[in-house]
Amino acid sequence: MSGANRFSRGAVGPVGSPLRGMVQLTDSGEATLNIQGQVVGVVASSPVLDQLQRIPGAYIEVRGRAGQDSVRVRAFEILDAGDGLRPMVGVLVVDQSGVSLSDDVTGTRLTLRGTALADLKSLHRARVWVTGTVVGPRIILVAHWGLLVPP
Repeated sequence: MSGANRFSRGAVGPVGSPLRGMVQLTDSGEATLNIQGQVVGVVASSPVLDQLQRIPGAYIEVRGRAGQDSVRVRAFEILDAGDGLRPMVGVLVVDQSGVSLSDDVTGTRLTLRGTALADLKSLHRARVWVTGTVVGPRIILVAHWGLLVPP
């Protein structure tokens, strides 16, 4: 990420360092971020908070500001979805050609294959993350997936 995407205060790490941590949920279901062993609260808009609450265990990089005991999250990128792989994130497209992911980063439409399709077919226009194996040009065999924003 570029320098503009880094946090500006050194309360939870060196100034200028990427703000990265693992998403955790409190007993009441609130999202927190574990940054090098320090658990801090998360302040964000409802859409961002809803997405963070759906990815406990994911390792993310945050765009926002760090305070003394909380992080204000404007946006985030999933670096590890909890299975050791960096996911592709985008919007599901379900049409006559099958199920595909319109990748957020490149805008490329990636065809999805595998047993996960039975679940994914009902999620047209949902924002999801997927990990898996590239098995052909723009074809991904889905190993794991998660819902970020319902359709």
